[in-house]
Amino acid sequence: MTSQVKVKNMSNQKFGQEPSQPSRARAKQAGADRMTGSGSAPNQRGATASTVTSQVQGALDQQVVRGATMMTNVAHSARRAADELETDAPQIAGLVRGMADRVEEYSRDLGNQSVTDLYQAASDFTRRQPALVFGIAALAGFFALRTIKSSSTSSTGSERRASSPRSEEFYGS
Repeated sequence: MTSQVKVKNMSNQKFGQEPSQPSRARAKQAGADRMTGSGSAPNQRGATASTVTSQVQGALDQQVVRGATMMTNVAHSARRAADELETDAPQIAGLVRGMADRVEEYSRDLGNQSVTDLYQAASDFTRRQPALVFGIAALAGFFALRTIKSSSTSSTGSERRASSPRSEEFYGS
């Protein structure tokens, strides 16, 4: 490290002259900063990375809160639907109210957690139930593949129909 400092000092001076006192002091400080890791560039990079990480985490936390708010709105809508079902189907209204209560409780729990908490909970659940997680992932992949295939098939079929209108062909005299 000291050879790098010497090369830097030598490049800043004129040939045949000794480095001045201020440049020696700067060289000593730069060497000390490199040794302790307290230089401005590493600190700035660390501070920038920390700032970006905290901003991303803050944005994700806001999305969690928005999701919890949306779930609360769904629970309120389910309660209104249950109120309307009360006269025609009281048993179904009771089931819908129970579901609304569970959704609202889940949304409150979700709103009180950070992204880090949710990640940790998902990680713990995956460690406890790996087969269930992989099974759900396989089902989600299967349904996603079927959805993509059916949408591409229907769009290809509609393109064919649009490009070649049916014409009646007549064979014979």
